[in-house]
Amino acid sequence: MAKLSTFLSTILTQISKKALSLALNPWQNRSMSTTRALAWNTGVQIFGKVVSTAIGVMVVGLMTRYLGQEGFGLYSTANAFFQVFAIILDLGLNVMLVQMLGERAGDRAFEDRAVSATFTLRVITAFILLSVAPVIAFFLPYPTLLKVAIFAIWGSFFFSALNQIVIGVQQRHLKMHIVAIAEVTGRITLLAGLFLAMWAGWGLVPIVGIVSLGGFMNFAVNTLIARRYASFRWNWDPTFWKELLRRAWPIGVSILFNLIYFKADTLILSFVRPYAEVGVYSAAYRVLEILITLPFMYCGVLLPLLAKSWADKNHEHFRSLLAHSYIAMAMIVAPMVAGVIVLGSRVMIAVAGADFAQSGDILKILVIAVAIIFVGTVSSHAIVALDVQRRMMPVYIGTAVLILAGYLIFIPAYGMWAAAWLTVLSESIVALASSLISLRASGTKILWLPILKCILAAVVMGFAVYPLKDFWLPLPIFTGAAVYAVLVLLSGAIDKETLRELTSFRKGAPTADVI
Repeated sequence: MAKLSTFLSTILTQISKKALSLALNPWQNRSMSTTRALAWNTGVQIFGKVVSTAIGVMVVGLMTRYLGQEGFGLYSTANAFFQVFAIILDLGLNVMLVQMLGERAGDRAFEDRAVSATFTLRVITAFILLSVAPVIAFFLPYPTLLKVAIFAIWGSFFFSALNQIVIGVQQRHLKMHIVAIAEVTGRITLLAGLFLAMWAGWGLVPIVGIVSLGGFMNFAVNTLIARRYASFRWNWDPTFWKELLRRAWPIGVSILFNLIYFKADTLILSFVRPYAEVGVYSAAYRVLEILITLPFMYCGVLLPLLAKSWADKNHEHFRSLLAHSYIAMAMIVAPMVAGVIVLGSRVMIAVAGADFAQSGDILKILVIAVAIIFVGTVSSHAIVALDVQRRMMPVYIGTAVLILAGYLIFIPAYGMWAAAWLTVLSESIVALASSLISLRASGTKILWLPILKCILAAVVMGFAVYPLKDFWLPLPIFTGAAVYAVLVLLSGAIDKETLRELTSFRKGAPTADVI
């Protein structure tokens, strides 16, 4: 797995470098330093994500084994309950802040005002809304232990909400290596605290409190460094808030309806099915949540460039960037899907323990949703850059109504299986709609040939790995990595120019403030 991750990290970095070099041609005097900065940021994010994901997998494995199906189900329910309020809280502010900073790149006075005002607004709204959540939970028919756990996890979501704004600033300044370091710091804190809790024999509530401590450490590292080049002072600025909310509200409404089909499944499961089943489903869903952080990181770095390119009417460069981004997503997600379909059950047993073997079958369904989310994330960020997000509102509303009805009808009867397949359906509808809108609005054409080559290489990889699926787990993983790498290179999915860049790309962090 480590070798596959390293290979894909390097390849994705080079593809992003190639796409960005096409998009940045109008800034000839600075294009090389900008391209190198963005490519380096993408690569270091992926490396950091590999490390944090490895730690996250260890955390999930320890928690599932220590808490068991029911205990992990209680933890997952508390997490899903708070995520409802966290997603409502988002309001699209972070995405819109990144877009506005990209549009006004180089205007330090505007950046200081925008960042400080947005951060102040987030502090106020996060404290109010997230404080209401545990009070509401107190009146729900949950067991007392779960209600206390919901109170204990408050800090995790509060600091995460503030951290989103800080990360937006890091994206603007191309300091995503700091984000990676902060995330790893938070994960290490959580892992160390979990070992302590297991050694001391603590239960669910102290463990949830440790999760909040890890979130605080992540936020603290990010903020301490970001304050060197951005202003996070208290800034009561209703005039700016009005403009920010005016532009962000379509995104906020879309996120709200997104919430209905993205998190309602776990909540409905918690009301109508045993907590043990919630735990089995949530273990697989946690893997989904880990995997889909990659496209969001990639698109978070690219969004300011997309916004500026379109605002400056550099439409051809926008189209090149968008088209190559689809290739990057296909390159990374194709072997992921093939590998999980063949090895999903083995992987879940290795991660979460034998009690969660059935989570592997759920993961084989959810990985289809992962692939769709990779595509949809690129399209949805393009829609924001194009400023046509209002066109997606009917899609989000219609999908939310349809999928919520499906949850209420099918989850009581079919449980986690219905939840998994309805997740695939919802993501398919949204990804298809967002892709059609972004492609038509920008006039972009998808470069199908390299994408199909990646898919074909992944299919062949799956067949090559299948006879080895019952062997020692690293054997099929490393074999799959080698087969996929060779096939991608031989098929020409990566051209010769990119291969030359692959061997000549200089290491080190280039100057960041080049946009």
